Amino acid sequence: MLLSLILAWITVLFAILAAFKWIARISGSRALNRFFHKIHIPFGVLMLITGVLHGVLAGNPASATLSNFTFAPVLFTWNWGTACLVIMLGLALSYLLRRRLKKKWMTVHRILTVALIAVLVLHITGVGVQIFNRLSSRRETRTITSSSGISSAGSSASSGETSSPPSDASSGSAVTFSGATLKDGTYQGSADGYNGTIAVSVTVSGGKVTKINVDSENDTDRFFGSAESVLDTIVKQQSLNVDAVSGATFSSAGLINAVSDALQSAVISGTLKVNNINLSAAERRGH
Repeated sequence: MLLSLILAWITVLFAILAAFKWIARISGSRALNRFFHKIHIPFGVLMLITGVLHGVLAGNPASATLSNFTFAPVLFTWNWGTACLVIMLGLALSYLLRRRLKKKWMTVHRILTVALIAVLVLHITGVGVQIFNRLSSRRETRTITSSSGISSAGSSASSGETSSPPSDASSGSAVTFSGATLKDGTYQGSADGYNGTIAVSVTVSGGKVTKINVDSENDTDRFFGSAESVLDTIVKQQSLNVDAVSGATFSSAGLINAVSDALQSAVISGTLKVNNINLSAAERRGH
């Protein structure tokens, strides 16, 4: 969700500016110290507000809007982002209790400041600088191919090319994929992932899915890297009725739905059976 990313980087900016109070103090410059002293508390409050708002919106897919977003799908799971928010609350609490803590409050406040900066770095490293990834697709095409020894002869047929329904040579029965009979060819499809649209190309040969290319996607590396294994499962089981990868549910659903979208025009008979993953609550435990 783009708004969530914008709020995240605004929070980082406020955190940096608030932390500059410490740097200004040890710099010996009265002008800098005076300036950052004035903005320290307002920026600290704004950092906390934008951080909470980011946490409420984080975890929603890129297509979500304020009218249909899921409330705090990752805020109540333990991750580096949640740790940042806890430390921010600790900073606010140490300031509010400064009279009770007396001289110790500044030491506590500074320790929490260092901890916040460290955890912010870990959070950004883990999630990635996603806001720039929205501007364009940035990853090279990846391919998942069948390892079952299926011949690729005739697989160069383009999308929409007609062919007779394939048949199983050993039994004489029609070959099916996830409940449907497919015609050979290469088909393109797309669906929403975690951070944007996932586009794929699917090759059907001998009535079976033999190759899946990921043409473009903008999902977070660690989530999408885990979710890609669902493509191996689709090819291996010749089915779209497969489970999502734990901790990468949105990306998994995006891949499954993109392959399903691609194969709609390949169906000769039957209906594709797809695992319709419920995304409204699925990501409360991760992603």
